[in-house]
Amino acid sequence: MKSYPWLEGLWLQLKQSLDNERIAGAMLVQAQKGLAPDALIHQYVSGVMCQNDHSEPCGFCHSCDLLKSESHPDVHYLLPEKDKKALSVDQIRQANKWAQESSQFGRYRIIVIPNAETMNASASNALLKTLEEPPKQCLFILSTENAKLLLPTIRSRCEVWHIALPNAKTCLQWVEEQTGKPVPESAGYLCSYEPLTVLNFIKEKHDKSYGLMMDAFITFLQGDRLDTSSVWAEMTKSKIDLTITLGWYWHLLCAAQKQALGLEGAYHLKDAVTLAQLFSYECLFQQGDRIQELRNQLRSNPGLNGEVLFASWLYEFD
Repeated sequence: MKSYPWLEGLWLQLKQSLDNERIAGAMLVQAQKGLAPDALIHQYVSGVMCQNDHSEPCGFCHSCDLLKSESHPDVHYLLPEKDKKALSVDQIRQANKWAQESSQFGRYRIIVIPNAETMNASASNALLKTLEEPPKQCLFILSTENAKLLLPTIRSRCEVWHIALPNAKTCLQWVEEQTGKPVPESAGYLCSYEPLTVLNFIKEKHDKSYGLMMDAFITFLQGDRLDTSSVWAEMTKSKIDLTITLGWYWHLLCAAQKQALGLEGAYHLKDAVTLAQLFSYECLFQQGDRIQELRNQLRSNPGLNGEVLFASWLYEFD
């Protein structure tokens, strides 16, 4: 596993559970993608499947080689089919079938379900039936950014592991080590101090896209607030996922609320001062809640018309 300092403590706990031969029938890893949950899951899977060690991959046994080439017959990753954003019930039924089969290595069968919140109701219910009576030596590993989007009955049948955010100093220091350059505090703030997200923000020069979006946003708010097309045009021009850019708006509104209350931290984003001068704290708070709700809507229902919903949100500033 790459050197991710914020994962070390949790990995030691997982390693200890493997050393004690304690493996749950189902695990749920809750973390934002920017915290590298996939790396932690891969390390755990490798530890379970390694033929030479009880808890850590040796890196050279046949099982480790197969995992490196993503061709281990006893390890399955469930990903949405091409051009689909959600896992189908047929995919879950196939996973349930794998769970009942014998291991080709005489060890565990592992089924990993990233973005488990994308399962529809039928898929969730199909999985639940297997989790209620998990087969022996079979492990389901689910990961999600928002466990609340999973059925409560699924959550209750999983051993839950939560990857906590590192502090701001740890995050920014790690990104600086990767880039060899100083990282502005604003980049960490906009990315919730998720190290991989901050690293991508810097590498892809998203600060430029952010600046153009916010210039259009502030111009709209200071004008007659009738035509939202210029704001939307800057968002689509960037080709950055809408849920990410909506997150930037949410962070800006949070900073503006702090500015309105005279709290520290608002200086990270210069436009927070302008927003606090234009609107009351109550308006900023309500709009922050609304943009977060809109973001969650689009995450769980990607087919919704983002432009229309975003325009409606813009018109609610008063």
